[in-house]
Amino acid sequence: MNDNQIMSFSEIVGKYRSEEFERADKISTVWKKVVSNVRSNRYESEDSETRMPIGERLANNTRVVDLKNGVLLVEADHSGWIQYLRTYQKFIIKGLQMNVPELKIQTLAFRMKGSNISLNDSYEDQLKKTQKEMEVKISNQEKEAEKFFNKNTDNSEIDKRFDTTLPPEILAKFDSIRESMLTNSKK
Repeated sequence: MNDNQIMSFSEIVGKYRSEEFERADKISTVWKKVVSNVRSNRYESEDSETRMPIGERLANNTRVVDLKNGVLLVEADHSGWIQYLRTYQKFIIKGLQMNVPELKIQTLAFRMKGSNISLNDSYEDQLKKTQKEMEVKISNQEKEAEKFFNKNTDNSEIDKRFDTTLPPEILAKFDSIRESMLTNSKK
């Protein structure tokens, strides 16, 4: 197709989608390659024949979800894999930058498998959502506390519930102990 030819909208979308799929496939392939090269920095039994190296296990349990403004969103099957990704983040970013410099990847973001966090949500939107959830939680806790301490009861009822005076039998025992100590010291 030459540059002077008119393209239909569906052809433009098809071409764009094809390029996006190629880009996504390239990122996914490079991700697996780079992450598979991660090696544990402490002495472990990675070299044993029965244990798969940490990089390969990490590559098998993580996947690239999105890329936006230099932030690569990665999904993991378990929070433990996210911890490993954070530990080796500099190594992974450097490997990605060397293999696909045109993507200008600067940092990684993580999410658990099944969560709906995306790079399209702004930080402010996520912050507002979290604040609302916390406000509801605090409000519910305050209601529970009100029920427990029932603001309509007077202080004498509360004092009765939390009476700190000792029973007379115990007070009498303490008096006798004190008296015996004083009597013994006089002798």
